[in-house]
Amino acid sequence: MTENYAEFGKSTERFSTVPEISIRTFTFRVTEIALGLVAFLAVIVCIILGSMVSSGVGNGSNSPSTSAQIENPLDPETSSRTVYRNMYYHNEEKLRKILESPIVRSQDYSTERKLKHYFSSCTDTYRKERAKGSPLITKVINNIGGWYVLGTFNNNSFDFHNAFRKVSVDYWTAAFYTFRVVTDWYDWHRRVIEYRNDMKTFMMRLANFLVRDSNITLDNNTKNARIETFINDAFTIEMNLANITKNTMPTSDPHAYEKRVSISDLNTMLGTEIDFATHIQYMFNDANVGPSTKVVLREADWLKKINDMIGSLGANKTRMLNNYLVWKLIDRYETELSWEYVHANREFYVDKYGIPQFLGTWLYCFQTMDRYFGDALSSMYVRDHFADKNKEKAHEILDYVKEALIDSTMQNTFMDGATKARAKSKMQGSLDKLGYPDFMMNDAAMDNLYSSLNVDPYDYFGNLLSVNNYIQKSWNKKLKNHVNKEEEWVYRTYDTFMSYYNPWNELLVPAGLLQFPFYDYTLPHFMNFGSMGSVIAHHLVHGIDHSGGHYNVEGVHEDWWSNQTTNKWKDAKKCVENYYNNQSMGPFTIPGQTIPVKAYKKWVQKNGGEKLAPGLGLTNDQMFFVSYAQASCYNRNDNVGYYNAVRGLVSEDIRTNSALAQIKEFSTAFNCPAKTPMNAEVKCAMYG
Repeated sequence: MTENYAEFGKSTERFSTVPEISIRTFTFRVTEIALGLVAFLAVIVCIILGSMVSSGVGNGSNSPSTSAQIENPLDPETSSRTVYRNMYYHNEEKLRKILESPIVRSQDYSTERKLKHYFSSCTDTYRKERAKGSPLITKVINNIGGWYVLGTFNNNSFDFHNAFRKVSVDYWTAAFYTFRVVTDWYDWHRRVIEYRNDMKTFMMRLANFLVRDSNITLDNNTKNARIETFINDAFTIEMNLANITKNTMPTSDPHAYEKRVSISDLNTMLGTEIDFATHIQYMFNDANVGPSTKVVLREADWLKKINDMIGSLGANKTRMLNNYLVWKLIDRYETELSWEYVHANREFYVDKYGIPQFLGTWLYCFQTMDRYFGDALSSMYVRDHFADKNKEKAHEILDYVKEALIDSTMQNTFMDGATKARAKSKMQGSLDKLGYPDFMMNDAAMDNLYSSLNVDPYDYFGNLLSVNNYIQKSWNKKLKNHVNKEEEWVYRTYDTFMSYYNPWNELLVPAGLLQFPFYDYTLPHFMNFGSMGSVIAHHLVHGIDHSGGHYNVEGVHEDWWSNQTTNKWKDAKKCVENYYNNQSMGPFTIPGQTIPVKAYKKWVQKNGGEKLAPGLGLTNDQMFFVSYAQASCYNRNDNVGYYNAVRGLVSEDIRTNSALAQIKEFSTAFNCPAKTPMNAEVKCAMYG
């Protein structure tokens, strides 16, 4: 199953899973906008190697490419284009067409029906306009004990602990802190729940909307006074939380077993203003969580201080807590209501960031579904837009690349014999996931996965609350069940990036990446090895490099690099850093780029040479490198280029050309003279 651990509120971070419980503080939400990113492909010739192997286009210091400008022009809403983002947005469009198509399996339990009805309810602006803010009031705020501003809150009977549990669990809203199920740093077999810490401009506007939509009549003086109190209360607590964050440090190595705390000891350790123990057990009510369950405290000092802060709020503590919780609910759900609420959020965003760019209704709804229904969307994608022949041939390329990586590792100059043996064992024992998991093609398995989800095509807000319940049940299931590495995927099948996930010792290559121009089973092997094979090699290296050296073949935390290997690696790394110090951007290290060359040569030795690409006058070896470079083509404006540069992000042209200049096979293929930009005088051992 796709691992999707979106935190409460609107965060979309993804992690993989693990057991036990972890508490983490929550940071202020930063709204994100997705810019339209697409890519261009340029046929590359050898003469201008230094500037053209990875075609970089900018409007200033980088010389623009005419073909790139014509084929992939930048517009006011598109600041950057890359091959991978282009493929991803094509995948989004494919999924949009699927979601808008007629329902084939219309049974109540059908995952297809639920997904398409959820999408139609989310994009149904007519019903949202009629409902305005009333669903938030009647279905949420009234159920936590009312709201001070509306006069439905009773200071004497308000139960903060109960309201807090409902806000954070039933209504999936980040207040004070939150939790996630993530991968145990030391053992992928286990699961952990984490907490996080979690500002006034449009609060008054939203509060006025809600008073209007509540059908409760208040005279202007009373209304204005209450709203002002509401804003001051919520803002005071937010500022207190910000000050605590500023003056606390995260717990060092929080996953260490000796730092894990039993639930039964939580309240004693952190205080009782928040009933941490009951809160956790309320959330994980079906995961066999009990007093002896261990908890990972990501920021124990922070949690202790928020408990103390709540205790110091004074005589108006209960009212202040009510207003704070309601504010968090408003902030969580304002973009799910009618246009006035959405527009208020947009105006606040523009005031804060100065960027008038927004997702639009369909893309907002799609990204919400991507967050919560990744498996269902993934299943739809591979059923409609994936050829299994792509998966089969990709496995062949992967096998050759892995064989070449092992051979290259055995010849490595900075690893000693014992470390090489461990590296070989880890590569041979890695789990390679290409395309999609088999269960996504099974209707019964998919329907069972979403069996607890209820969807009404005419009640979007009710669907949101049903999603909250579904997520809680899913987290409980993930926490109590054993990890199934074969079925659980960190990425969506329609994602267009790959990764080596060390805690599970696995390579992930989603189906969304196995398509033209990055890869296609009908293309010659010199192109597929050059593009996809290169990226596979890059990520496989992460299983045995300085980061992979912290996880053994089982994915359990273990430092298996010897001291001798570590010291020699530092020397090899220094060589690369020195090389990049002479570039206009850097430093940046890209180990292992020679491996796909060797992998392709192995394939040719076994299967024979291929026909030359017609009309280009390039050899197959040259076309191999052309394909490698095309996967890194980009076009972006100067603002984004500068933003990346000052943050140390090396542009694709420098990254690609610098790597190729280190590889003798490249300089041989293109007959590059010695000591020229594309034939580096000093070749670093890190490149194999």
